[in-house]
Amino acid sequence: MKDLLLDSRLVDRVLHYLGHPVESPGLRNLNLLIRSYTRTVPWESVSRIVKRHATASSPDCPRWPDEFWLDAMEYGTGGTCFESSLAFYALLTSLGYKGYLTVNDMGTNRACHAAIVVEIGGRKYLVDVTIPIYGAILIQPGIVTRQRTGFHDYVIRPQGEDRYTVERSHHPSRAAFTLIDRPVSIRKYRQIVEQDYGETGLFLKSVVMVKIMDDRVWRFFSENKPYRLESFNRAGRNEFPLPADAVPEALARQFRMPEDKIADAFSYIQAD
Repeated sequence: MKDLLLDSRLVDRVLHYLGHPVESPGLRNLNLLIRSYTRTVPWESVSRIVKRHATASSPDCPRWPDEFWLDAMEYGTGGTCFESSLAFYALLTSLGYKGYLTVNDMGTNRACHAAIVVEIGGRKYLVDVTIPIYGAILIQPGIVTRQRTGFHDYVIRPQGEDRYTVERSHHPSRAAFTLIDRPVSIRKYRQIVEQDYGETGLFLKSVVMVKIMDDRVWRFFSENKPYRLESFNRAGRNEFPLPADAVPEALARQFRMPEDKIADAFSYIQAD
């Protein structure tokens, strides 16, 4: 765990970027950090697509927490679940939170989704800033947990030893993922991140961007044609067509990320 601690000066910069004061670890402050993160750091594949094509060897591709946070503060970028969860976990451990990383299943896809378990006051809480789940949710062995947040009502349902289905209310796919509540070592997790830049890596051939803005979830997925933005909240879903000749420009304006990086990502996936 110690090799994931961020430099104290970087922690201060990150908290300032998130608009979050330095406070002692606790459930309330954890929920405030989750809220700040999901409204500031996008879930996006642009960064990993660009990094993959700019780097000769896949083991050199991962954007470890220091690089992840420096890029976020300079460019407004984020990442997909493995790197984004690791960056948030590094921040939490640097702030004194205790917990561990997990690697989980989504439907028939095995070991494809990362999440964090945080331990507070002898209880365990699921933290997922990449689906994302909009708050820390209590995990209780053998007991169904229900929790309401601003965007979804969540249910964590035990399915056997160390396994739980995570469900959400206001989404076309009610099942979010299967939590496998077993700690993954940092060494193993690093290997998974490196492998995720290989031939079978996820989201290397699609531009995906998700972020909360103005209390709505905004999403773009390049495999949905014609290109459009989708927006969600409890009240419903809206779609906004994007101009075919100016998609990177429109996405850069919406998600506040550099247009050149988005354009490069599109050129790479189209070439592939």
